[in-house]
Amino acid sequence: MTESSGIIRMGTTLFRNGTLWTGERPAPRPGWLLVQGDRINRCGTAGEPEPAAEATVDLAGGHLLPGFCDAHSHLSVGAWLPAMGDGRSLRSADEALAAVGAASVTRAPGAWIVFGRVDLDHWPGGRVPTAADLDEVSAGRPVLLVDLTLHRGVLSNEGLRRCEIGREMRDPLGDVVRGRRGEPTGLVWERAFGRALYTALRALAAEAGDLGVDGLLDREAQAHLRLGITRVHEPGVPPDLHARLAALAARTPLRLSWSASASAGLLEPPDDPRTLPPGPYGEAPASVKFFLDGAQRCALCLPPGAVLAALGRALRAALVARDVAPLAMLAAQRTRLDGLHLHMAWERFDEPALRSRVDAFAGARFVPRLHAIGNAAAAQAARALAAVRAPHATIEHVLLARPEEIALIAACGAIVSTQPGFIPTHGPAMRALGLDVGLRPLPLASLLRGGVAVAISSDHPCGPLDPLHNLRHAVSRELPDGERLAAAEAITQGEALRAATAGGAAAVGFAGEGMLVAGAAADLAVCSGDPFVESSRVASTWVAGRRAWPPVPATRAP
Repeated sequence: MTESSGIIRMGTTLFRNGTLWTGERPAPRPGWLLVQGDRINRCGTAGEPEPAAEATVDLAGGHLLPGFCDAHSHLSVGAWLPAMGDGRSLRSADEALAAVGAASVTRAPGAWIVFGRVDLDHWPGGRVPTAADLDEVSAGRPVLLVDLTLHRGVLSNEGLRRCEIGREMRDPLGDVVRGRRGEPTGLVWERAFGRALYTALRALAAEAGDLGVDGLLDREAQAHLRLGITRVHEPGVPPDLHARLAALAARTPLRLSWSASASAGLLEPPDDPRTLPPGPYGEAPASVKFFLDGAQRCALCLPPGAVLAALGRALRAALVARDVAPLAMLAAQRTRLDGLHLHMAWERFDEPALRSRVDAFAGARFVPRLHAIGNAAAAQAARALAAVRAPHATIEHVLLARPEEIALIAACGAIVSTQPGFIPTHGPAMRALGLDVGLRPLPLASLLRGGVAVAISSDHPCGPLDPLHNLRHAVSRELPDGERLAAAEAITQGEALRAATAGGAAAVGFAGEGMLVAGAAADLAVCSGDPFVESSRVASTWVAGRRAWPPVPATRAP
């Protein structure tokens, strides 16, 4: 506290000697910024006299940005990655079996063996181990291989048993892949996978104990802060994890909030608002997550040109690689013809049931958050929200859309939370399958021009957590081969930064935050240089006017 002319003022900090991305439409300019308490007091240009302050932060020519808001990060799932086997190095079913066998030597009998971030799409021939294969190398332990999309996995027979996934399980969408006699093969999708993931994580949590779980969550919160993220929203949390996340929110400076999912699994739709905790849900209003489609199994409506492109490119890829996997992927889709359009029918709700569910939760003051990757799912989400008129609703992902779906989204008033960081990893497959013909992949420019509010998020750990990576690809659209995915969908640097800051804040119910303007929360990210230059990194992160990363060293009592 300082006292001047008999008036006591809260402490002040001056950020100087750098470039500031200020204003509601952020643009870079040399200048300074004064923080008073936990709010931004003033922004000044380089020519204006600098005010006196109790503390000064020399930016040393770096860039000062609003703190990033990641409106879609699976923080409590990402927290477990250090406790899992690292599946990124596994390149085939044989390598996976060898890794599981090695892990079984060190794991206690009956303990789960879990490998995360496994890229099943790129294994030769699309071959995955069977449950029997995993049984053999694990000596009958429960095993789960988690695909990096968090939408499918592979279980051993003991894993299937513990998750209560068997021949009798009700399975209208084929989430459990079965053999000729109806027995599960071990490969599970969507709701069945979500059940498996929650079962395995609960077992790992019991094994780690309270201190171990809290330590993993603390570490994950620090990982977000280290990247300049000051606010994060987790899109799906079971009721039994709410108290633990509330405790984390009290321990960390990271502004944390979350949406509810069902107890049974990440992709299970809650049936009744009364089955969920009443709140608070961290810093944001109570909200609930519904999955309208899957990831690889997303609900698409392909126009004729896209159908021909998909068939032609899949055939070409199969011939070049001498691998039928691209054709097998198309053949495995649930399809029907709608006139000249080919519909990949992976919707997980019919429209009346979806509207009834959204209406029930919105009436109980839960904000709907609707997962929709394909354009058919995005249209279904927009129609449901238009009928219910739920304030502050979001549609998550919208990786593929046409002008028709974008117009529907604009009319319903939802915010789209999407992930341009997927462009380097999933863009090549979109292009190889012809999905950039007749459809607009990650249509950022089209959404903004169509009047849709956009938030750039990560979908961590499915996508890169680093917000600098994500906003750079919103601008560059660059693929690994140097080509650009749907270059017309590139947005400006200012638009990308706003979507990753103020856009994310608005998506979780904090419109007006996430900007360097007087009166806004002093949530800041200091970059070593221009955030759109690859070599630049986050140097420090500030939440409510205090440095949150690197952590301020504790002072010892004299």
